[in-house]
Amino acid sequence: MPTEKRNEIVELKKMEDKRGFLVEFLSAPELPEGMEKFSQIYVTTLAPGSIRGNHYHKNKLEWVGAVAGKIRVLLENVATGEKEEIILDSGDKTLKRVLVKASVAHAYENVADCTSVLVVYTNEVYDPAHTDTYEHKLL
Repeated sequence: MPTEKRNEIVELKKMEDKRGFLVEFLSAPELPEGMEKFSQIYVTTLAPGSIRGNHYHKNKLEWVGAVAGKIRVLLENVATGEKEEIILDSGDKTLKRVLVKASVAHAYENVADCTSVLVVYTNEVYDPAHTDTYEHKLL
């Protein structure tokens, strides 16, 4: 049986000038077949030293990138226990976009001395009655 590749991490080109930078975060042609319809983008901040996440989704996919600050990302496949750590640093020459797949627990820790900002695209609109969110402590 072929193995599915681990977590997808894509380096994104930063277009910089004296005003700051612009990054094309995600486009419809990059979405898996059948997911071309727009769902939801959200922005979340993390104060220095704070942690978000510590959960997984059974169905939802999330594409995550840091646009300010530096975030330590810890991922764990809940079925296999396989772990991966990634640093998302907005100060790098390129930005990284991480695809967090279904059944992959994720936690985000701000390791910068300033507020960090994550941009997230998800393939499902948030429904508070059915969050598809299951606690899984990583950090």
